[in-house]
Amino acid sequence: MKRSILFVFVITVGLIFHQGNALGKKKPPVDFWPVEAAVLQLVYEIRETRDDSLAILKNRQIEEALAQMLISPSAYKYPFDSLRMIGRIYAPRKKFRIFNWNHAKRDGTHQHFALIVLPGKKGQPNKVFRLTDMSDSIKRPDQQVLGAGEWFGALYYRIIPRRKGKDKKVYYTLLGLDMNNLQTKKKVIEILSFGENGELQLGAPVIELNDWIKHRVIFEFSAKQSMYLEYNRLKRRMEFDHLAPLMPYLVGEYEYYEPDLFRDGLKFRRGHWKHYKTIQKPPKNKTPGKRNLPKPPKLKPPKKQQQKTEENNTSDNAPAGI
Repeated sequence: MKRSILFVFVITVGLIFHQGNALGKKKPPVDFWPVEAAVLQLVYEIRETRDDSLAILKNRQIEEALAQMLISPSAYKYPFDSLRMIGRIYAPRKKFRIFNWNHAKRDGTHQHFALIVLPGKKGQPNKVFRLTDMSDSIKRPDQQVLGAGEWFGALYYRIIPRRKGKDKKVYYTLLGLDMNNLQTKKKVIEILSFGENGELQLGAPVIELNDWIKHRVIFEFSAKQSMYLEYNRLKRRMEFDHLAPLMPYLVGEYEYYEPDLFRDGLKFRRGHWKHYKTIQKPPKNKTPGKRNLPKPPKLKPPKKQQQKTEENNTSDNAPAGI
């Protein structure tokens, strides 16, 4: 059934384009509903299955169907309102478009999918990039320049363009959410740019944070908490909650990290996002509530027999007095 729908769609689009070229007239709008229906059927099948490998396969089929459809120039401005489970956002001035979704596995981890569409010039086919989520295998992601085949997956909700350098190259800052697993969530600041030949690049050394230059920023915190990361249009800066462990002995245990009621900012200055600390302080009457925390590790005193042995060893090894 699904294959037949896709086949009918491809044939229909082919006939429309052929007729438009033959008559030398403006191409009529294409109805993308057959592919939307096929994608909705796949979504239903994914929700019904308990097999993660089968679900990933069907997500790849959705990716393939969308990629083939989005090549068409008519698809760039088509709303796809029926695909509510797939995020669809435009860059400012509609420079490109992102289709984005995720799959929650049975173990609580998440895999992300994304298609980035560049519009074709003067009726030419659109260019479609498929991003492959490789988050688990990327070492030092804050210091890496990546491509479409090696992507730190996230669900994007904001796109901020900025120009840098003498050539005024545009860097798009993407803000995203990664549900990650049952213990932690992540907020991501990604840098997207396009080369002269239209190639896609993820990451660039344009973020100054805590005296370090980063290609992207990844905030990890407790899955039970929410973190604010947004762009303030009036003040032209990114604003985000400052994260901290609930107790000093929990440093590095990100499942116990949460906002501490302070906020920091990033503002674009001289080609970089510059870090501004404590742009907002908590109200005096607000203090963090108590939480159920693991008890700090207690150091057990040595046993008497072990203590005597240590004392004997110390006396035997001590240097002779004068």
